[in-house]
Amino acid sequence: MGMDIADVHECIGNPLKLRILMLLARNGPMTAKTILQETGASQTTVYRALGGMQEAGIIRVVSETKVRAVIERTYDISFDFEHFDVDMVRENDLKGYCSMFGTFMLGLMRDFEEYSEDPDADLNRDSTGFASTGVYLTEEQARKLSWDMVSLMEPYLARTSEDQRLHTLAFVLTPPQRRESVAENRIGTIPIGPEGAGE
Repeated sequence: MGMDIADVHECIGNPLKLRILMLLARNGPMTAKTILQETGASQTTVYRALGGMQEAGIIRVVSETKVRAVIERTYDISFDFEHFDVDMVRENDLKGYCSMFGTFMLGLMRDFEEYSEDPDADLNRDSTGFASTGVYLTEEQARKLSWDMVSLMEPYLARTSEDQRLHTLAFVLTPPQRRESVAENRIGTIPIGPEGAGE
């Protein structure tokens, strides 16, 4: 079945479904059991997410193995979804791109809203923050920066100790802007520059 664009946007805006997509994109086919272990979410929630993503055509079952009395399914990203962003770029689908970014931002806003309503939230303790600043890049430098960020995050995509808590590190490289000054584009709660290093 074909994918509905609304299903893709919902998937990208859902933290668990996006996490599953990132896992599959990085590791290739994975069993439901492994996905469950990697996400740390409840079994019911993970299986509901997998079912919804499969029904939408975003992921597919690539194999089924009988383990005792249970059928263990292995999932992978569907062929069509692997090329979704490629097709968007090829077709220069600016409205689709903007819509996808809007869904991405709504997902982040939901995370911050849920945090603000948590009675146990503590800004001094929780190591949360955000920042933006202008950077001057050629097209080649922009591509290299994006890949460098992926490599930087790689060691932190799986839990390695019990005291770690899940954060979302969002990386956004905006389209080229008409403004000329870096200072016009600086905002955030994290210091940027030598004075913030190591703090």
